[in-house]
Amino acid sequence: MQKIKLLLAFFILASTSLFAQDEIEVVNIENPAVQAYMADSTYYKNSDFRVSVISKYYNKELYGPDLDRPQGKKVKWTPTTGAENISEVRITVSESKDYSSPFIHNPSSKSADSYEIKNCIPGRVYYYKVEEFLKDGSVTEVANGVFRTVGQVRMIQVLNAHNVRDIGGWMTLYGVPVKYGRLYRSGSLDAIKPAGRQDFAVNLNVGAELDLRSESRLKKSKLGDDKDLLVLAHSDYMSGVKRKNHLYVKDLAWIVERLREGKNVDWHCAIGCDRCGTLSFLIEGLLGLNEIDLGRDYELSTLSKFKRLRRSVKEMINYIKTFGGEGDNLAQCFYNYWLSIGASREDMDYLLEVMLDYPEKR
Repeated sequence: MQKIKLLLAFFILASTSLFAQDEIEVVNIENPAVQAYMADSTYYKNSDFRVSVISKYYNKELYGPDLDRPQGKKVKWTPTTGAENISEVRITVSESKDYSSPFIHNPSSKSADSYEIKNCIPGRVYYYKVEEFLKDGSVTEVANGVFRTVGQVRMIQVLNAHNVRDIGGWMTLYGVPVKYGRLYRSGSLDAIKPAGRQDFAVNLNVGAELDLRSESRLKKSKLGDDKDLLVLAHSDYMSGVKRKNHLYVKDLAWIVERLREGKNVDWHCAIGCDRCGTLSFLIEGLLGLNEIDLGRDYELSTLSKFKRLRRSVKEMINYIKTFGGEGDNLAQCFYNYWLSIGASREDMDYLLEVMLDYPEKR
């Protein structure tokens, strides 16, 4: 009888929790074009790298203008007074009910009555509140709520930057997904504005910028004077992978050192496709993405108006496979490749541990 009572109590508790979760508004962080692209099973039916579907989803008439931006939660409120009386409108977002470790957003206008909360991590529950800070020193809460997020591809909206996305979320050959919120890839940050720095450097704790451009003239990071910057002139595709691969060893060591310091990292070239795409390919391959997903992630840059088809990665994949022995999967081939160019096991194992919760030493 006691066991029955305990089971009944557990069932009621579980049902209550499930019901409560179902009552929470669900927000898909993927925009409609990305949702459709990720649901397209073409690549799984035909793994021929000559086949591509990404161009079908670069359709602004069908999917809207901001194809390289995430969807968010739109919050609305009614201002209690005129903009002349308001010193700040603040949107506070947190994964905790007590708003600890918050993200802070500000609408572009003090007379705003709505704001779209973006850059959330999928699979999380977020609490938000909107407050008016008046010039007389009073504070009024004008809206609050809760929502949970779904989706996989975490595009990031950064004012005056494009093609920004988190490399997290992809399932790996190790049986676990890549963690969100640590490593990002993007186009140039040269035109980033203060609101963009707030979103990227402050809210997302991106404290390190790796610039892969030969044409770069940066002397300090565009993320802020206190942020780390490394500028290394890279090649792309097979030129980089075969002939200038010593640069990737420097990249990896620098990225790992920043991660050890608790700093999230963004790497970029000019538009976030070729030099950036090659480094992303090598990092993601080391983390265990399969062939199809390496190509799918690469092609997502097309939604930032720069057409890139996955056949560009096929030659690199064939080359990486030459570093495998009998029975080696693609992740092991990437690991062997990185070893061959001089990367340390310590750096690679640390990256795997941090990004996958995969502590086994290789």
